[in-house]
Amino acid sequence: MKKVSLIGDSIRIGYQSAVSGGLYGLAEIWAPEGNCMHSVHHLFNLQPWYLDPAADVIHVNFGLWDCRRLGTDSTENAVPIEIFARNLDFILGKVRAATSAPIVWATITPVVQARYNARFCQPYDPCRVATDVERYNAAAASILARHEVLINDLHAFVEGHGRERMICEDGIHYTEEGCRLLGEQVTQVIRRFL
Repeated sequence: MKKVSLIGDSIRIGYQSAVSGGLYGLAEIWAPEGNCMHSVHHLFNLQPWYLDPAADVIHVNFGLWDCRRLGTDSTENAVPIEIFARNLDFILGKVRAATSAPIVWATITPVVQARYNARFCQPYDPCRVATDVERYNAAAASILARHEVLINDLHAFVEGHGRERMICEDGIHYTEEGCRLLGEQVTQVIRRFL
């Protein structure tokens, strides 16, 4: 049976069970325990997440933690965009050198700004801005092309299906239906390689 690695943040955790169900009998799903957070965390876990598990397909996402701002009154991102891009380039280079398995990158998903702002409004709260998501997705594009990584454009998928419909009240995570729809999209992309 084929093996699929699903690596990513809480968005991946939300759609993982739908992917497992959608690929039942076709592929064995492996995923790290818990939230894989930002690109720096991926650097520190390159071996156990990307290189050690034998995978026929690697589907990965990160970025929502990278583009998170240091507070509601800050313009600085937790991982500056140039460091995010460097980390992504480094990770993909190491993975490409170690395996011929197809790599699929899921774009950073949207933020429903009004919902997010309503929940996180104190100066010390985490802060995410929809335009930062777009900037980080754009920064990733040329790196993904250079490493010949297939893009699973979950950002466009969510926009096309209605982010207000799919995203729950916290402004970034997904409703039960939203997780199911994301899982179906991820499953459909992965099936091309099985």
